[in-house]
Amino acid sequence: MRKLSLLLFCFFVTTSCVNDIDLSQIEEYSISPEYTVSLAYFTILPFQFFNQSGVQVTERSDITDFRVFENSYAKDNLLKLDFYVEIRNEFDRDLTLQISFLDNSMNITHRFDDLKVNANNLNYKFDETIEVSTNPNIKTTTKIKVVILDNSAGPLDVSAKTEFEFKSSVKIYMNV
Repeated sequence: MRKLSLLLFCFFVTTSCVNDIDLSQIEEYSISPEYTVSLAYFTILPFQFFNQSGVQVTERSDITDFRVFENSYAKDNLLKLDFYVEIRNEFDRDLTLQISFLDNSMNITHRFDDLKVNANNLNYKFDETIEVSTNPNIKTTTKIKVVILDNSAGPLDVSAKTEFEFKSSVKIYMNV
């Protein structure tokens, strides 16, 4: 009985796959990995809108390195980017942000439309997709520049405990 069971098992295993395997399907297969990378994060307190002389300034800026595209693999296989921003503005004034991607020579590789963040907006979100096919210069990006403009006429309370928080990330889509 045991030999018969073993014989039947072997018969079914060897005859169960009778169709040919189509290996040409692998030629049409493509892998599109996605990577999410943090770009810039900072907080600004009211006193940081004052210079060393105690005079209120209307602009603060931050430049952060972003060296992903110095890797030839990433540069050669990049399809698109999704750029994400989250802002928490506890200030009692509207602020405008100018965000740009820059190359090593500080030339703009991509400029986003100005972001208008209302006073006390604690959950501002922005996202934009950049297609490499329409903006190939994006591959030369090595920095992100964020400029915060305070266009309000009133003075800022230097001792206020409020803060402005900026977080950004990018989702990178590759084609392998």
